[in-house]
Amino acid sequence: MSYLKYFLAVFLCCSLSFISFAQYRNGKSEIGLLLGGSNYFGDLAPEIKFNETKFSCGFFVKQNHTKFFSSRYQFAYARIAASDKNFKANEYRNLSFFSNIYELGYNAEFNFLPFGMNVLEKNSTTFVFAGFNMFYFNPKTRLLNGDKVELRDFGTEGQVLNNKRKYSLIQPSITLGLGYKVNISDRWVIGTELGFRKTFTDYLDDTKDVYTDYNALNAKQGTNAANLSQAQVLDGHPAIDANTMRGDTHLKDWYFIAGVTISYRFVTTFCNHPF
Repeated sequence: MSYLKYFLAVFLCCSLSFISFAQYRNGKSEIGLLLGGSNYFGDLAPEIKFNETKFSCGFFVKQNHTKFFSSRYQFAYARIAASDKNFKANEYRNLSFFSNIYELGYNAEFNFLPFGMNVLEKNSTTFVFAGFNMFYFNPKTRLLNGDKVELRDFGTEGQVLNNKRKYSLIQPSITLGLGYKVNISDRWVIGTELGFRKTFTDYLDDTKDVYTDYNALNAKQGTNAANLSQAQVLDGHPAIDANTMRGDTHLKDWYFIAGVTISYRFVTTFCNHPF
């Protein structure tokens, strides 16, 4: 009987030690990668077209402050593109663009289940996030000969012709998103997420305001500038009168990134023995 009591005592102590050990396996810091796709909503894309989705990727560092709340610092690359040819209502206008976006930002992340600090406390959780970014973009298109050109340089809405200020290529945005993540071990986490970026510019696609005078633009800046401003002439259509609506000034452009993430937790073990 004394041996039984001894083994029971040892078993109990070991069990309590394991429980304490499990409770204090903390993963405060993470590094991770994002791979996915990107798209945009604006004057050249009044609705999302799947065939306009392009590649995106990112790298992030995360600090888990509590079971529910984390800070995430991220650098992301996204490519966006659109063409009026994909929308029957805008086909006549004949504009198109593509742009690389380089984004640096901060997101606050909230887990609906306890997931952050204590490793393997919950196996999975849905989460939401919001944050602030600064990003660089530069809308481009191709000439008939295939050469790539930067649309901002041509002042397609009369910026150069009328000595107006050109739009900035560095802009802020606000991120709003949601996702789902799963522990695949005590150190590795995989997830999926969708993040929308609300920008404060209407020039992601180089289109915002009204048409400028085709002949005046042609005389001052050349045929390429005039044709990029009024691309319908390349399809044999006549020039559109100056001050006719070219883009919608009431809506700012959006872009979004959706993808899969994988991150590595730096796990710290605290063994707090109760005996």
